Amino acid sequence: MIDGLKKVLAAFQQAKAVDGAISYQQIISDPQTLEGFIRTFQARRDLVDDIVRARDGGGPVRDDTVPLVCGVSLAQIQQLLVRTCAKKIFEADKPMETITETITKTSMFGLIKKTEQVERLSVDPVEERKVRELTRYIAFGWQLPLLDAYRSMLSYPQIMEIGEDIVALQSIDNIEAVSRFDPGQLKKVKAAVGADFGAILADRPQAINGISVWNRDMYEFYRKTLGDKSWAFFARDAAFFNVCAALDKSVIKIFGDVLCYIAADNLAEIQRLNIDKVEVLIAALKSAFGARLPHILSVPSFAKDILRKQVDSLLHMNQEKDKLMTSFALTCKAMTPQVDEWLATVKR
Repeated sequence: MIDGLKKVLAAFQQAKAVDGAISYQQIISDPQTLEGFIRTFQARRDLVDDIVRARDGGGPVRDDTVPLVCGVSLAQIQQLLVRTCAKKIFEADKPMETITETITKTSMFGLIKKTEQVERLSVDPVEERKVRELTRYIAFGWQLPLLDAYRSMLSYPQIMEIGEDIVALQSIDNIEAVSRFDPGQLKKVKAAVGADFGAILADRPQAINGISVWNRDMYEFYRKTLGDKSWAFFARDAAFFNVCAALDKSVIKIFGDVLCYIAADNLAEIQRLNIDKVEVLIAALKSAFGARLPHILSVPSFAKDILRKQVDSLLHMNQEKDKLMTSFALTCKAMTPQVDEWLATVKR
């Protein structure tokens, strides 16, 4: 297999697809070099079709799971290369320490004990376990730029709780976000969300904070009501959740994904209305402002400057719901110029 990899490297170098000065040892020792080699292979594998051959014959290998003549698949080779590179990087980070030890030597006069200072790699048992556990989940080329972040930002207990879902952390920002949560929070949330845990880590790990606040029943309700947008909702701060705690489930369904972006002040203002008028107002706002509504409702001062007057107006209306829906939709559209003028002057 190693011989085959060296032949692939030579073929790429001959085609000037890879720097001619790169050696096999550099590929397995430097994350950037290995990442570049993997990208080159994925883009120019046609250059090495005569080297990379399937065990059972056939045409060019384009399925990374097919066993090759060397006995393993391309996916397995990539995993081996990435894991080897990771181990070398992790080993290189170990500091040296000077220790004093007694060494027993044999001489013509018998055994002689001598005390001397020697330098050895520092061994931290917790760090050793952390690296060993982390290495289990290192297998893909895209993980190479993340090796330092995985190791420096995540603790051993955190890695143990995250487990195989660590492959869902595909950016430094998301790794950093997860690092802020203690292992207890991770364990609680993982138990509550089940199979959703990996999706949360991949999309918006900040949601862990919010999910840990709600009980399992409410988590499942919001998850069902908001779908994948629920991660944006759960990523909001505790003060906003305090306002949401007073909402009935029927009202939550009416707000829907508005809860993912509405400022607490605006939500509190709308809560003055009964359920039918909440539905009227939300429908009218969506109709009038469309894709701009998240920007508008996320501004806290919208409550006092614009929304309060509309809520007061609705409170005193006694029309039937259908007629009110129609008339208030026109009211909201009519106030579009006022809102545009307000947005131009408001300070976020």
